[in-house]
Amino acid sequence: MAEEGDTGNRTEKPTPERLKKARKDGDISKSKELTSTVLVLVWLVMLWLMWTPISRNMATLVDGVIGAMGEPFEIAAPRLGRAAFDAALWICFPLLFGAVFVGLLTEFLQAGPVLAFKKAKPDIKHVNPMSGLKRIFSKDNLVEVVKAIIKSSALIAIFVAVLLQFLPQIAAQPFAPPSSMGAVLWSSAMRIGIWVIFIFFFLSVLDAFYQRFSFMKKMRMSIRDIRQEVKENEGDPYIKGRRKQLHQEWAQQNMLSSVRRSSVVVTNPTHLAVALYYEPGETDLPLVVAKGEDYEAKLIREAAEEAGVPVMQNVELARGLYERAELDDYLPSEFFEAVAELLRWAESVRRQRDGK
Repeated sequence: MAEEGDTGNRTEKPTPERLKKARKDGDISKSKELTSTVLVLVWLVMLWLMWTPISRNMATLVDGVIGAMGEPFEIAAPRLGRAAFDAALWICFPLLFGAVFVGLLTEFLQAGPVLAFKKAKPDIKHVNPMSGLKRIFSKDNLVEVVKAIIKSSALIAIFVAVLLQFLPQIAAQPFAPPSSMGAVLWSSAMRIGIWVIFIFFFLSVLDAFYQRFSFMKKMRMSIRDIRQEVKENEGDPYIKGRRKQLHQEWAQQNMLSSVRRSSVVVTNPTHLAVALYYEPGETDLPLVVAKGEDYEAKLIREAAEEAGVPVMQNVELARGLYERAELDDYLPSEFFEAVAELLRWAESVRRQRDGK
């Protein structure tokens, strides 16, 4: 495969084998923005569902602190510490557990099951200053900086807009009952959360498309890469073709050897040729030792003529034997009579040739 930086001649789409290898190495397309957006949404939903028990725990903790103001420190501190720990555990544990579960689920839905130990191995490139500088000023890092600027600007704009909207209510709080402060804070927090989710979800969708585009661009291959992959998977085409040619030559030599020791050859007269072998006491029935069409039929005729094997032209018999008789198998019963007459003719030809 080509080097990461060598993208000048990598113009072809990645093959399934290339993507499979990249996945095995842990190189996949996924959007971190989508995962973080889903996490924020889940946290907001969990806070909304758990707001009543969270408020109750916080109120109990505040009441305990106020009630312990007259107690000695060595007595109040352990009790308040346990109460604070219980409140923090009740608030934080569900949020942390939900974040871990939803984060893993979102990553799984984006990329599927991926187990790549190669990513955990130390890589000398990560401590190379030149490689580090290249990564710092890479296109991907530039995109991350732009995303961070957009997200920060969006957060500031949302916070300012919501603050301006609730500013009259916040200014009136010194003259309002204490319970109204919680309602104002909750309403403003929910308004901020909804806008953050909307903006971040829009950005995460764009980021998911960009990450897919960037990943497929990195996985592009050159013509040389594709040829090398074909060689690795299927073998060198030249060697494969040469091996096939040698196999064909070997098969033809075996076929021609069988033709030279056959008893008779029947032809079509030029398109088909079938060689038969029969020796009383050695074979129970005539055997089909060779058959071929066109070029192979020509080779069978020439080999038979060179070896002095009788050759007869019989269109119907040659076609029937070629279509229904199996190679290296006994003759089908439907051809017994015709082949028996053919063998008698071949025997008479040999006797005339030998002068008997």
